[in-house]
Amino acid sequence: MNKSIIFCWLFLCLLACQTSHKITPVSQENSILITRDNVGPIKKGMSIKELKNTFSGNHIKKLTSRSELAGITTDNYYIYNDSSNLLFIVSPEQKNDENSRIARIIIKDKKLKTKSGIGLTSTVGEIRKAYPKSEFTPSVDNIILYIPEIDANFEINSGKLAASTWNDTTGIIHASNIPPSTSVNTRTIVWDYSARNLTEKGFWTNLTHRFTNWVITQVPSMIILTIIFIGLLRLLRFVIKKIKKTAQRRIQLNENIDANEGNKRIETLSGILMGIGNIFLWTIFILIMLSKFNINIGPLLASAGILGLAVGFGAQELVRDFISGFFILLEDQIRTGDVAIINGTTGTVEKIEMRTTTLRDASGVVHIFQNGKINTLSNMTKGWSAIVVDIRVAYKEDTDHVNEILKQVGDELLKDNAWENILTAVDLWGVDSFNDSSVTLKIKLTTKSGQQWAASREFRRRVKKAFNAQNIEIPFPQVCINTGYATSPFPIKLTEGQETTRKNPQ
Repeated sequence: MNKSIIFCWLFLCLLACQTSHKITPVSQENSILITRDNVGPIKKGMSIKELKNTFSGNHIKKLTSRSELAGITTDNYYIYNDSSNLLFIVSPEQKNDENSRIARIIIKDKKLKTKSGIGLTSTVGEIRKAYPKSEFTPSVDNIILYIPEIDANFEINSGKLAASTWNDTTGIIHASNIPPSTSVNTRTIVWDYSARNLTEKGFWTNLTHRFTNWVITQVPSMIILTIIFIGLLRLLRFVIKKIKKTAQRRIQLNENIDANEGNKRIETLSGILMGIGNIFLWTIFILIMLSKFNINIGPLLASAGILGLAVGFGAQELVRDFISGFFILLEDQIRTGDVAIINGTTGTVEKIEMRTTTLRDASGVVHIFQNGKINTLSNMTKGWSAIVVDIRVAYKEDTDHVNEILKQVGDELLKDNAWENILTAVDLWGVDSFNDSSVTLKIKLTTKSGQQWAASREFRRRVKKAFNAQNIEIPFPQVCINTGYATSPFPIKLTEGQETTRKNPQ
């Protein structure tokens, strides 16, 4: 309940912040004021998106222009009033980006004036009187009158001035030769966001304003997006967990599917799905957050595509690993929990990923193999397992009788409910070889996957117990001691019912 209230509150705050961030309409008195940080309703640091929120769609028109001299293309936004009179021409820092800040404004409205009453109808004499620090700078076909106090340029048509206005050799403008009655054509505001303005008070004021504006408009939505993202991560885990339980339940009800084998398959695939889901959600979340910081993700995506293409040519080994990992999963070659032999190394499969496979051997050592470099793979626990056991007896023993005992032990083990992992009766292979001091008999045990080693240990234990009961000898290495020619062997006489006596050598 509390979480729902908080969520609704954040959502209402977001709506309130977004609706309250409307710029003052053009029709109000302060809309005709020009300062260092604003031109009417247009404020320094404003983005094109905010500009469109300030003026309705029928008052703003976008045109693209190209400078043949500079060889660049720029976006220009023409802003009109209700009478279709041109007010401003606005240019952003970056083209085709609505989050880009306004970099230049050409003022066409004669009503716009500074606090000193300077506007497009003002003369050079009036401008220089109001702003004594103004400077003249020559351009291609105009003379620029720059006013540092308000960071603005007034353009003067040089064609209407005498040639004596500036020296063609030095390029120095003689301000005294420009008549005070000279009128200006346009006024241009250029907003520079570079580091040179760090020492200026207006820079920090604008920076504080922009930061506050960003906090008000973006932070609530970022909080909501973060909550949604965390919820989606938990939802992903919940869904995969439910799928696992459903699949395991179906495996238990299906008698034709081995439960152990099915669970291994489920664990492997669920791990892969969880990894893919996490990568997808994190990618979307990061891209959205970057857009909240006014970072244009379009070039990032394009760069990522080009980079991916370049990496694809140079990372053939990585691509091979992913393809091999895909077919390992598709063909169900190994699963998490299987005992496998990979490139000659035996161990338990702990993790299968698209690029690597992790194996842990009996000593606890972890081995990581690139999927593309797996040359030999042997699964020792897929479907069912089996193990061949060697039983050695003395030459004096009757091998037929020994086989009967082995079969009896195997049948008892098969009937024992505690060892239901035994699938079939013991397969007697008979006499396999004659050794130096023993005869080897082979038998085969077929078990459920991964149970062959435990079953063989239990079988050997019971065989030893049965051989002891039947007085069947299991041979062991014997050593004959020869003391040499100088000493005769130690004569030993065994007498039934008496202790063994030893005679001293003659």
